[in-house]
Amino acid sequence: MFARLVTGLAVLSAYVALHLLISVGLGEGAGPSAIVALWFGVAALVLLWPALWLRRRRLSGAAELVALVSRFVPPQGRWRRALRLANSLGLILLGGGTYAVTMSEQQGHKMPLEQQLLLLLGGLASLAVGLLILRRTRPYAARSAARTLRLDGRKPVLYLRSFGDDETAAEVDDGGEVNLHTREEQLAAALGAVGPVIAVGRPGEPLPQLGASRFYLPPDDWKPTVLRLMEMSQLIVLRLGQGDGLWWEIEQARTTQPAAKLILLAPGGSFDLAARLNEHLPTPMTSDGLGMGEHWISAVIVFDDLWTPGVFPVGLRRKGMLGWGWRVLAVETSTSHVALAMKSALASVGRRRRTMIWRSRSATNAAVFAGFGIAAALALAGWLGYRVLQLTGLW
Repeated sequence: MFARLVTGLAVLSAYVALHLLISVGLGEGAGPSAIVALWFGVAALVLLWPALWLRRRRLSGAAELVALVSRFVPPQGRWRRALRLANSLGLILLGGGTYAVTMSEQQGHKMPLEQQLLLLLGGLASLAVGLLILRRTRPYAARSAARTLRLDGRKPVLYLRSFGDDETAAEVDDGGEVNLHTREEQLAAALGAVGPVIAVGRPGEPLPQLGASRFYLPPDDWKPTVLRLMEMSQLIVLRLGQGDGLWWEIEQARTTQPAAKLILLAPGGSFDLAARLNEHLPTPMTSDGLGMGEHWISAVIVFDDLWTPGVFPVGLRRKGMLGWGWRVLAVETSTSHVALAMKSALASVGRRRRTMIWRSRSATNAAVFAGFGIAAALALAGWLGYRVLQLTGLW
């Protein structure tokens, strides 16, 4: 957390210095703005070294994890680089198209009709082409578990589930204006408040599912690695389902790990799964809060130190109202509401993560944000290069 704070301050200082330098014409005079820019530039340089040192120290702590997971990440051909570039192009088109459509709607009344129509139609075309590209290329651009751990440095969240439930998690949840991101992507984004999310991939799948970063274990020798990752992870998130391997993982987590380390996700109408779960618990769990219907997740289950389960239904939100006390309001179930239930469940066992809901909701527009960022960075770099050429007399 401290490393991220120092890095953020360094980036902010550099941004302010660059902004002030641009405002004074990159060196035209030494007014107050130039002096302030100089001090912000010095601050950015001073903060750069501790930021890099802290990041390197954090990443070194993940070396053992990276080495373990790297053994189970298949090599990727060089041809995937071209697909990653195509994915970046899709992000730029999506972000730029969304921006153009938004501008035509919000600022179109200030433009001539022809310009407004050109901006709107061009934005819609860019958005459509970007979506077509991304639907094809995003799985190829997905990070492997080893790369995710190497870039993040925190202890991971180990996501376990039956492979047969992947199809449900791969469906696109409600969410952003651009219908693109899956339920598992939103879930992984919410859990990113705790740590990077990794999961065992389905054996034989040609492309990884989007969401938790995948690694692939041999079908006949996977248990020792899962046990080792349980030890090395800071949180184990397990979605209840069918399959003997899944229930073996539940039993191992209960007998070898601290109770607060395990969080269970129960699908809607999972009363038979609750009965089977009670066979593994010293204190039986009632099925009152497991929820009805066909929601992909209906309840979040956590445990105290004595392995007494606490059930947090998804879709029921406690809201404080001044003068009215507490009341329970029914809201529509979605992955953001799963994040809300997870946040409350984790807080009940002493793990407070305030950004879980925000992360889940922002994940629905992650591709648009990424497109905005890449397009803005390219535009800024191009403008700065043009400005430098102007000032040096080469243009």
